[in-house]
Amino acid sequence: MFNKKLRSYSFRLCLSIVGISDTFHWNLGNYQLGFNALLFLGILFFDQTQFGVGTLINMSLPGYIIAYFTPKFEPIVGRWFGSFSYLENIFLFVIGMFLFSLGIGIYTSVNLGVSPYDAVAPLFNKKKWASYRLTRSVQDLFFFVVAIIFGGPLGIGTFLIATLTGYIVQYWHQLFKKIKHHIQKTHSF
Repeated sequence: MFNKKLRSYSFRLCLSIVGISDTFHWNLGNYQLGFNALLFLGILFFDQTQFGVGTLINMSLPGYIIAYFTPKFEPIVGRWFGSFSYLENIFLFVIGMFLFSLGIGIYTSVNLGVSPYDAVAPLFNKKKWASYRLTRSVQDLFFFVVAIIFGGPLGIGTFLIATLTGYIVQYWHQLFKKIKHHIQKTHSF
C-alpha cells in the first residue's frame, strides 16, 4: 500500500517505467537502463554534445537505486509522513517540486552530460523544433499517459509534475544563465 503511495510522488518517466516493469515483471533497473539506452541512440543521432559522464550515471543508476532503497525506506517514511494532513502533504509536495526542478536545472546546467530523457527538450529547443518548456511538458504528459495505460501509480501530484516541470526547469535555466553572465561580467578583467 505505502509502496504505491511513495511511487505516486515519483517523476513521470519513472511511473511509466514502474508500470511497464511491473506489467512485464522486469527488474526496474534493467528496464530503465534498456529504455535509456534506446533513447540515447536516438538522441545521439541528432546531438552528441549533450552527453558526458553525467549521462552514463543518470541513465544507468536511478532505476537500480529506486529498486534498492524503496523497500528500505517504506517503513521509515510511513512512520514519518503517514499521518500528515492534506495541507501538510501539499506543503511537502511544493517543497519536493521545488527541489526536484532545481535539481534538474542544476544538473543539466553544469555541462557534464544529461540523461537521454532530459536531453530531448534541449534538443528540440536547440533545433528550433519547439521550446524547452513545451517539449518537456508534452514529453512528460506522454509518459503520464503511458503510466495510465500500464497501470503505473499515479496521483494529482504526478499530473502536476508532468505539466509544470518544463516551465519551472526553464525558469531555473534562465536564472542560472543570468547568474553565470553576472559572475563572468564582474570577474572579467
